[in-house]
Amino acid sequence: MTRISCDVVQDILPLYHDDICSAATRELVEEHLAECEDCRSYLEQIKSSFNLSVQAMEQNQLEVNGLQRFKRMWSRAQSAAFVKGLIVTASVAGILFLGYWGLFRWNVIPVASDDISISNIRLRPNGEIAFRIQIKDGYGADRVIFNLHDDGGYYITPVHPVIRLNKSPNFNFVSGELFTNPDNVRAYEKKKHGKDVEITSIYYGPPNNPILIWKKGDKLPVRK
Repeated sequence: MTRISCDVVQDILPLYHDDICSAATRELVEEHLAECEDCRSYLEQIKSSFNLSVQAMEQNQLEVNGLQRFKRMWSRAQSAAFVKGLIVTASVAGILFLGYWGLFRWNVIPVASDDISISNIRLRPNGEIAFRIQIKDGYGADRVIFNLHDDGGYYITPVHPVIRLNKSPNFNFVSGELFTNPDNVRAYEKKKHGKDVEITSIYYGPPNNPILIWKKGDKLPVRK
């Protein structure tokens, strides 16, 4: 078989290495390599370069994978920080709202008896016990709580928030006339709460020191 030159073989060796040459060409190359040390060395250089390229590609892939993992971790960290920020903001807003509502809107403090004036207590023809209320602290009250005790005591308690802002010396929610019918209260409590208790007394003011308005047996003037 005709011997080919080293230049030709070395031109073909990359194709030989990648196994993309014909069988006849491969046979010629292998016969030449069997006898030529220089071409065998050249083939080894090609193999070494290929191995380096593979290693470089693997290293590049590792770096790409590392960057992708870092990107995912960074994205998760940003998302977690955003969610945490939302939670903290919502918590602070909730605390501020609850604090404001608890201090300025939640009516839980009873008006003191010393700030309450009761006058014109009377019995109306329809059975209602009527009386006039005046809150003297300049603020008044925003709400009234009604409570019937088992002993027949009916307590009416005006309440206000912990912190009061607006003074209203001339009018407020509980200043004025109040009308209470003991029979109607008893019927309402029985229907609403299943408690059938006869009203034997009516109090107005704070639970610890209420003002007695009426008790069973009192003789009140009858008028409208």
